[in-house]
Amino acid sequence: MKRKNIGAILSFLLCLSLAGVTYAASSVAGDTVEYDFRSSQTVAKGNVVLTNNEGTVRAANAEYNTKSEAGKLTGGVEGVQGEARITCNTLVIHTGGDQLTAIGNAVLTKQDKTLRADQVEYFQSRKYMETVGDWAKLTMDNGQSSLDAEYINYDMNAGIANANGNVRINSSVRKLTASGDKAIYNTNEDDGTIELIGNATATQDGNTVSGQSLTLRGAGGSIAQADGKVKMVYLPKPQTTKPQDIEA
Repeated sequence: MKRKNIGAILSFLLCLSLAGVTYAASSVAGDTVEYDFRSSQTVAKGNVVLTNNEGTVRAANAEYNTKSEAGKLTGGVEGVQGEARITCNTLVIHTGGDQLTAIGNAVLTKQDKTLRADQVEYFQSRKYMETVGDWAKLTMDNGQSSLDAEYINYDMNAGIANANGNVRINSSVRKLTASGDKAIYNTNEDDGTIELIGNATATQDGNTVSGQSLTLRGAGGSIAQADGKVKMVYLPKPQTTKPQDIEA
């Protein structure tokens, strides 16, 4: 296989970071491997393993054309590179190797962030990814915080994710729930800033604020700003009365 194929697959594992590097394969193995010199088509079947010094991709079967640089891995696809990991049912390499499609229970993990969706499209040269289907989930804080929506895209160069459609945020570590029509998540600002737009509501420690837009800033998830017909519901914490000493 040509090195651009393996590089595209392994750089896909870095879709939750700003990196994306092309690597050369050191080995391709399977129960059977066939190569057609006339069509430049490679077919590997059974326990397929693609390996280089940076990581490994496993699948039940794989096919790849060295001329068009298009191919497909099917059956329990799993790739690991350092702290990055991808699993899906099918991984499609489009002509030229720049666009990759993870289909079927696609799960991509990088450090403490995990993206799940029915399908994820990744564009290597743009460092851009987007989900396809009617649901997507981004989990953070090792699974203690989550952002659910109908659609999520992520620009790795800018460090900005956009979520559209029935956006819901839940953070058990911050005792925070929030919702809105759409959200903009800036991973580089104030240790992570989420702007909720349209019918935005957030509740933390029993206190609720709602408005046309809300901004949640920093790791603490504090509500920094609300705009447009703002409504706040504040529940005061119960006062504890210090017992008085009674003289006999």
